[in-house]
Amino acid sequence: MKTIAIVLTRYRDPLSQVVYFLNGGGFTHVSLSLDEDMATMYSFNFKGFAQENAARFKRHGVYSTKSYQLRVSDRAYDRLAACIQEFQANRQAYRYSLLGVLCCYFHIPYQAEGRYFCSQFVAQALRDAQAVRLRRDPALYLPNRLMRELSRSLQLDRVQYNLL
Repeated sequence: MKTIAIVLTRYRDPLSQVVYFLNGGGFTHVSLSLDEDMATMYSFNFKGFAQENAARFKRHGVYSTKSYQLRVSDRAYDRLAACIQEFQANRQAYRYSLLGVLCCYFHIPYQAEGRYFCSQFVAQALRDAQAVRLRRDPALYLPNRLMRELSRSLQLDRVQYNLL
């Protein structure tokens, strides 16, 4: 068994304020880390697939954070690592899906090839790797909904607050 982290953050920028409103409060961004110490995280932002770290979060005005540490099988961990490698190797083929966020808000699953929003990417990676059992289509997860589902997961090891 290995430990991964799902890191939720709240930014203060205008887009985050819109997501905050659509989300009904809470967190506005989610990332996946294969490191227990969360040194490197992966997600989607307006530039597409992104590799993130604590210093980047601080530079961009992160307001608050919450981390869900999940225990996953070695096989699921290897699948997640392969998924990340594929996204890194082909990062130019991926874009942010603002339309996906809007459709998600209205509970309409929308998936365009090569387009993701942050929580959709994390949910898709978790589902495809069979790391966590999710009840919804990955395109139907905004950060807070994913957080609520992870809080009930059997793989949940611990929760940490305001790490950055």
